[in-house]
Amino acid sequence: MPSTAVPAHHRPPAVAYHGGVPYHYTIGQQQPQIVVQLPETSSMSPAQRELVVNVVLLLVVAVVLCGCVTGLVVIAGGTLMGLIGVVGANAVPIGVTAVGAIVAAGWVIAKLKGLTTSETKK
Repeated sequence: MPSTAVPAHHRPPAVAYHGGVPYHYTIGQQQPQIVVQLPETSSMSPAQRELVVNVVLLLVVAVVLCGCVTGLVVIAGGTLMGLIGVVGANAVPIGVTAVGAIVAAGWVIAKLKGLTTSETKK
């Protein structure tokens, strides 16, 4: 006769020990679910995350600069005379854009230098 045919109250109890505490359950019942809270893990350290953000910002600045150059070439019609004419006519906006690009590039370089110096201090 299989053991499952014996009524549960005639069988010995099954005991599971969790952390030294006995938990009794009837054979055939599911064991109680144990919830394990794992420590919080991250695939990147904060320094790596900051480096990724700075690289993305640098790429954004590079894309904007390429767009500005492409826009100038398209407006100028691709000719040297047209380019000289457009640059002469729009010297102030081009200068402001160049200053903004230089400031953005300097900011990114300062962030990257700060990241490398903070790593060497540890």
